[in-house]
Amino acid sequence: MEDSSSDNWNVVCERIHSRHDGHWTLRFREDLQDREQLLCVACVIEMVEDNGISIVRKKYALACFRNVLVRFPGAVVELLSMDARVCVHFIITLLDMLRNVDDSITMELAIEVLALLTAELKSEQFVCCVLDECQKQLSEKNSLRRSLPIFTLLGKLLLAIPFLAEKLIQEYTMLLEQMRVALVYPDEAVKASVCYIFCTLYSYPPAAEKLSTHFNERLCKLFVSIMEAAQTKELQVNSIGLLKHLLQFRQFVTVMMSSFETEEVFSEEEVISQGGNSLLLLLKKLLLSGDETLQIASVQCMTSILVHSPVQYAPALVYADIPEFLFERLSSTDEILVWSVYSCLLLLTEEKLFFSKCHTIYGIESLVRSLKETMRMNNIEVQKQGLLLFGEILKRQPTGIKLFMNFTIWHEAIVVLQEAMTSSSLEVMTEAVNAVAAFLRKDHLAVPVQYQELQQLIEAMLMRCADLPMPSMMRSNTDTIRSKESQSVRREQTKKFSRQGQLLFSALEAFLNACRLALDCQKDPSVQENAFKSPSIASENMLERYSEFLLKVCDTLCIPIVMKHYEKTPSATVMEVFFSILSVQYRILPNTANLLSIKLASSSFIRFTMELKGKFCIGGRNPKLNQACSDFLCGMCRILFSATENVLNYQHDLDDISELFAKCIPHLNYSVSDALTMLSESSDTIGIDESLQNSSYCILVILYLAHMYENRFFSEGRLFTAISSFLHTSLDRGHSPPPFVLRSVLYLLSVCQEKCSNLDWVSLSSICKLLEGVSDFSSVYTCHPLVLKFFFHYPELTDKFGHSVLKCWFAHVDISCFEDEKVLPNSQGDTSCTMNIQGNPNVLLILLDMVHTGEMELAFKALLVLKLFLRNSDNILPTSDLLRPRLLQILQRFTIENNTQLSKGNKNLPLVLDLLSLVQIKIGDVEEMGSTDFKLLYHVSNLAGKCKALSTEILQPAFNFFYCSLKQTSNSNRNRVVSMLLSNSSLMELLEKILELSWSEQSTLESLPDVLVCSVWLLLSTLVQNQTNCKSEVHRTVGVDLNKVLHCISLRKNTSLAQVCILQFLKTVLRHNFISPLLAVTVPNTRNRPLQDQDAALYPLSYQQVLLLCFHLQNFLVQGDDVLVYAAIGCLEALMEYLHIRDQAAACHVVSQPWSRFLLFTLVNSAQNCPLNSGFFRLFALFLKYRSKNILFESDVRRVLQVAAELKLEELSSDTAEALILFLKQLDLQSGKVFTMGKKDMEVIHSLLESLQNRTSSQPDTKKIVGGNFNLLLLIFCTAALESVIHGPEEHSEMADNPPGGTGDKEGVTVPSIGKKAIPAGFQGHVARGGPGSVGHHLEDSPRAGKNSTISVGW
Repeated sequence: MEDSSSDNWNVVCERIHSRHDGHWTLRFREDLQDREQLLCVACVIEMVEDNGISIVRKKYALACFRNVLVRFPGAVVELLSMDARVCVHFIITLLDMLRNVDDSITMELAIEVLALLTAELKSEQFVCCVLDECQKQLSEKNSLRRSLPIFTLLGKLLLAIPFLAEKLIQEYTMLLEQMRVALVYPDEAVKASVCYIFCTLYSYPPAAEKLSTHFNERLCKLFVSIMEAAQTKELQVNSIGLLKHLLQFRQFVTVMMSSFETEEVFSEEEVISQGGNSLLLLLKKLLLSGDETLQIASVQCMTSILVHSPVQYAPALVYADIPEFLFERLSSTDEILVWSVYSCLLLLTEEKLFFSKCHTIYGIESLVRSLKETMRMNNIEVQKQGLLLFGEILKRQPTGIKLFMNFTIWHEAIVVLQEAMTSSSLEVMTEAVNAVAAFLRKDHLAVPVQYQELQQLIEAMLMRCADLPMPSMMRSNTDTIRSKESQSVRREQTKKFSRQGQLLFSALEAFLNACRLALDCQKDPSVQENAFKSPSIASENMLERYSEFLLKVCDTLCIPIVMKHYEKTPSATVMEVFFSILSVQYRILPNTANLLSIKLASSSFIRFTMELKGKFCIGGRNPKLNQACSDFLCGMCRILFSATENVLNYQHDLDDISELFAKCIPHLNYSVSDALTMLSESSDTIGIDESLQNSSYCILVILYLAHMYENRFFSEGRLFTAISSFLHTSLDRGHSPPPFVLRSVLYLLSVCQEKCSNLDWVSLSSICKLLEGVSDFSSVYTCHPLVLKFFFHYPELTDKFGHSVLKCWFAHVDISCFEDEKVLPNSQGDTSCTMNIQGNPNVLLILLDMVHTGEMELAFKALLVLKLFLRNSDNILPTSDLLRPRLLQILQRFTIENNTQLSKGNKNLPLVLDLLSLVQIKIGDVEEMGSTDFKLLYHVSNLAGKCKALSTEILQPAFNFFYCSLKQTSNSNRNRVVSMLLSNSSLMELLEKILELSWSEQSTLESLPDVLVCSVWLLLSTLVQNQTNCKSEVHRTVGVDLNKVLHCISLRKNTSLAQVCILQFLKTVLRHNFISPLLAVTVPNTRNRPLQDQDAALYPLSYQQVLLLCFHLQNFLVQGDDVLVYAAIGCLEALMEYLHIRDQAAACHVVSQPWSRFLLFTLVNSAQNCPLNSGFFRLFALFLKYRSKNILFESDVRRVLQVAAELKLEELSSDTAEALILFLKQLDLQSGKVFTMGKKDMEVIHSLLESLQNRTSSQPDTKKIVGGNFNLLLLIFCTAALESVIHGPEEHSEMADNPPGGTGDKEGVTVPSIGKKAIPAGFQGHVARGGPGSVGHHLEDSPRAGKNSTISVGW
C-alpha cells in the first residue's frame, strides 16, 4: 500500500487486488503530475469489511476514497452503478462500521463517505437502504448507546438530500419515534444530534406542516424540558436552533405560547401568580447568560414570537420584564446581538403596555448610548434598525409620560441624530430624519428648553439634504435602451431618485413638525422661559428667535431644496408637505406674513401653485395635495390683497374676497390656458352658472395679485383680449362685478396697455358704465403709475374719472416724498409723463382745480406735479395759455369772497399764488406781458394788500410774482407794472409794516420769517430803482428808519441771506443819494441838535455811521461767503461813490483807515492758498481808483499781478474774469499816478487784458434763465439784485459816478456765473417745511454759508 496524500491516491491492496476485475480500478492523471494514480473500489470495500486489517489502513483507504469521491464524483458513481449489489453491500459495510468502530476519526470518515455517496448516487433505492439499515440498528436493544453516529449521519443526509425529509416523515415514522426516545436518553450529545435532525426537518415548511401534530402531542413539553435541563453548549445551541425554526410557524408559536393568548390574559397579577410562561422564562434565562451566542438566539426567538402577532404576545414579554433586560443587552459590542435587540424592541413598541409600564423611560438612556456606539460602526443595517427603533419610541411615546428626564440625555439624543445625518447611506439618513420628525414634539422637550440645540439639529438636517447631488437622468436612445448595462444604470438612478425623494419627504415632515412645535410652544408659557437667565436681566425671547430661525431656513434652505428636487422628479407627496410648511409659516410669525407673501409672490409662487394644481389635482386626484395648495394660495392671496392700499377701509371687500377664495380656489384645478379660455367665454353659461362666474372673478383677482408682483401667466395681448371679452359679457348679462373684481380688471388692463392696441369704443363704454355704478371710486383704484397712465391715456376716462383717479393717487403718496420739488418718489417715476399731460391738456385743469379747491395735502401734491411739468416742459406757451385764464378766474373768485380782508379759510390761495409765480417766471422770457398778465397782477396785488404782515404763506409767493413781473418784462411794460404796484397804498403800507416788525424787539423768527423780510428788502430796492427810472407816481411812501437799517447789518442773529438783502437795499439808496419819492428815510435824534459840517455833508448818514458801515462791509469780505462778499463789495463801492460826491475828504479818510491795510494784507496772504474770486479783484480796483498809497503797496500789486498771471484763464468764471479785467484796466489807468509799473509788468497787464477780452467775446451768454430750469425765486431776487453790483456801472473801463440805469428793450433776469461757490447749498430748495410758498432752507443751514462770524479788522 502506498502513501496516502493529496498528491498520491494509489489505493490497491496487493494481496487481494489480483482477483479483482480491472473495471473496478479507477485511473487518474492530475494536470501537474506525470504519474498515473490508481484506486481500486473493490479493494476499498474488502479492506473496510475485513476485520483483519488494521484500523489505520482502513482509515487511509476511506480517506483516499473520500478524496476521489469529492474530486471525481461522476467516475465513482458510474463505477458503483454498474452493480447495485456491490453498492448496497458497500453502504451496509460502512453502516456496520458506525456500530463496531470506536475510533472517532474513522467513524467521522465513514459518516462523511456515506453522506457523500448517498447524495451523489441520487437513487431512492440507496436512500431507502440507508434509512432501513439506520432504523434496524436503532431498533436493536441497547442501541441508543451507539446511536450518535446514526443520528449524525441522518442529520447530514437530511441536509444534503432535500426530499429525504418528506420520505422520512411519510415512510419511517418508527424512525421518528426512535428519535423522540433518544431525546430522553441522558447523553446530551445524542440529544443534540436529534435536535439537529429535527431542526433540519422543521426547516422545510411542508415537512413542518406534517409534523405539527406529532410535535403538539409528543414533542412540545419534552422539548421545553430538554432546553431547560441542557448543560452542554452543543445541546443548548441545537435546541435553541430548533426553537428558532419552530417559532417561524404560527401553529407552533400558538402551542408554545397557548397559556398567554390575549383572550386568556386578564391582569398582570394573574400572570405573575401563574409563574409566567416556561418558554419565556427559558428565553429570559438565556438572555441573562454570559454567552452572546445564546443571547442572540434568545432575542431572535422572542422576535420570531412577536412577528406573528405583537398585540397577542407582546404583553407576555412585557409582564415578564423582558424589555428591561433587552435594553441592558444594548451595551454589547456584538453587532448581531444589538441588531437583534433593536428588532425585538421595535416589535414591542406596537404594544401600549411597553410604554405605560415605563420601559421606554427605563431604557432610553441605554438606547441613546447604544446608538452613539452604533454610529461608529460600519454596519448600515444595525444603524438603520437602531434609528428606526428610536423613531418609533419617540413617535409612540404617550402624551403626558415624559421620555427625557434630564437635559443630558436629551442633548445626547440630538448629538446622535446629527451624527446619523452625516452618514453616507441615504437609508440611514432617512431613518435619522424620521427620528428627528418624531423627536420634534413638545412632550420630548427638556425644560428649560434649549432652542439653539433644536436649531442646530434642524439646520444640519436641511443642509444635509441641500448637499446631496441631484443625479441627472440618462438620455435614452435605441442603443442605450438595448444595453443591459445601461438599463442597470437607469435602475440604479431610479432607485437613487426614489431614496432621495423619500429622504426629502421625511426631512419636510420633520421641518413641518418643527414648525408645529413652535406653535405648540407659543401656547405653553412653561417652555418659553430662557434657560439661563439672571434674575436682574430681562430674559431673551428664545422662542421668538426659534420662530424667526424657522422662517429663515424655510426661505434659504427648504424652498430652494424642494424646487430643485421638483425640477427633476415632481412628487405629489413631497409637494403636499411642502405647501403645508408654507401655510404654517403664516401662523408662526403673523407679523411677517406680509413680507413672506410678497417674497413668495415675487418668486412666481402664485403661478407655480396654480400649475401644480392643474398638473396633479385635475379630475379629483391627490385631494390632500389639492387641499394643501388651496389653503396656501387662499392665505397668501388674502394677505396680499389686504396689503394693497385702501383695502383696510373696505373690510367687507376683504371678507367677500376671503369667502370667494375659500369657495373657488379648491376647484381651480386646470391649466392656466384653460383659465384664460374661461375668461374669454361669452356663452350663456356665464350668465346662468354662478359657480363659473365666481371662478372667473377668482381668476381675475389671482391674476391681479400675480401681476402686481411681476408673476405673469400669459402674454399681455391674450390677457387684454380675454378681459375685454369678460367686460362685454358681464355688461351684456347685466352683471355688475364686485368692486374688488373691477379693481383687478382695471389694473390688469393698465399693465397690458403698453403692449396692446387701444381699447375700442365698446370696451371703453363698458368700463365707463361699470365704473359709474361704483359709489366709492377708491374701492376700485390701485395706486400704480400704469393705472394712472391708463386713465389719462383715454380722454373719455379722463373727463369722467380723472378727478377721482388723481384724488386717489395723491391720497396714497406720502407727502414727505414731495417736500423737495427736485426729488419725487422713485416708485412713481415721471408723474407728468404718467398722467399724459402733454397729450391730454385737460389734466392740467384737473390739477389746477385740485390746487384751488382740494384739501391742503391733496392740493399741495397737485401743485408739485404741476411744478414738475412746468419745469420739464419745452413748449410753455400752450400750457400758459390754458392755465392763466383759469388762474385769473380763481383769483377773481378769491377777490370777491374776500372783499375787505382775507379770511382764515383761504388755505389754498398760497398754493395758487405759488403756481402763478412759477408760470410767470417760465413765460417771462418767452412772451411779453399781456392783458391777462396785468389782470393777474392787479388781483394779486389787491389780495396781498388785504393781508396781514404775518401772512407769510400768501405774501411770499405774491412777492415772488411781483418781482418776476418787474424783472421779466420790457421797459414799456415795466412802467405799467411799477405804476400798478405803487398805486396799491395798502401794499406799500404792508411793506412798511413788515420792515417795522423786522427790527422790532418783540419780533421773533417764528412770527416773521427771515425769508419774508428778505423779499421785502429786495422788492423795495427794485421798486425804488424802477420808480426812478420810470418816473412813476407814488401814492404812499414807505418809511425807513436808517438807524434801524444799519443796526440790522450788525445783528448776529441775522442770517447771511438777510444781510445780503439789506446790503442790496443800502446799495440802491446810496446810488440814489437817499432821494426817492417812494422812500421816507428817517434819522431819529437829528432834529433837536445842529449837525456838524462833516455830518451835514453826509446827511442822512453821519460820519460815525459811515465808519461803522465800512467796518461791517470789510468784515463781510473776509467771511468766505461768496454771495455775501459780492453784496458787500457792491455796497462798499456805492458807499465810496456816495462819499466821493458828498465829501471827498471823508472818502479819502475812510478808504485810508488802518484796518483797510490789514484787510488787504489778509487777502493778499490768503491768495496763495485760496482761489481768487471777483470780490478780491474788485476790492483792489476800488483802492486803486481812490489812490490809497498808504493802504495799497506796490509789492501787493505786483504780488497780485503775479498770481493773476499764473491763473488758468479758461477755467475762470465769467464774473471773476470781468472783475480781473476791471482790476487790470484800473491798474493800467493808475500806472504812473499811484505806482510806477515796469515795462515787464505792463506787458503782463496788456497780455492778460487781451486774453480775457478775447475769452469774454467768444463765450456765449449763459446768464439768462431760459428754458425750464429755474431756481429758487428768492435766489433770483438776490442774484438779479447783485447784477447791478457786478455788471452795473462797473461794466465800463472806468468806474462811472452816475447811478445805474436800465438800458435796453428788455431786462433779463441774470445770475452771476461765479462757479460752484456762487450758489450756496442752502439756496437750492424751493419749498420749506414751514408751508407752501415760503422760501427754502435758510442760508445758515448751508455748509457753505457764513455763520455770522465777526472777524475784527479794526485796531
